[in-house]
Amino acid sequence: MSSLLVQGCSKSKNSPEEAVPALELYSGYFFKIIKKAIRDGEFDEDIDICILSAEYGLIDADTEISWYDRRMDEERATELAPSVETNLRNRADSMYDEIIVNVGGAYKQALEDATASVDADIHYIEGDGIGHKGHVLKQIVRGETAAGDNSSVRTAVGR
Repeated sequence: MSSLLVQGCSKSKNSPEEAVPALELYSGYFFKIIKKAIRDGEFDEDIDICILSAEYGLIDADTEISWYDRRMDEERATELAPSVETNLRNRADSMYDEIIVNVGGAYKQALEDATASVDADIHYIEGDGIGHKGHVLKQIVRGETAAGDNSSVRTAVGR
């Protein structure tokens, strides 16, 4: 079985004139790490990516989306939580034995119920600052370390 990376979207985006795959739209720090690993041919092929978007909810990296300007706040996280839970549970229960979560702030709130209801190990990338979290993400997506073996990753077991 493979792993699923749940990456929070970023405020920083490219400005395409038409819809593009979600992974192409976002241009924030964590997305640069992911895209570089892919470009370098060093992205761990056993990891699938989905994105928790403030606008679209939980989507695949190749889902075509248009540019938007929406921030995740407590109200939006609460609004998205039921669909995120269903979506993540459907993915995890049939395809993944571990889920790696790299989100912050309100995004965690949108995932709370979802991560508690899946039948998979959940690994949260944590750390002091974006640079540290980026370093951990880089190691994981390049297959240099397993999420469960990294001291900057908190592991929780789903239901």
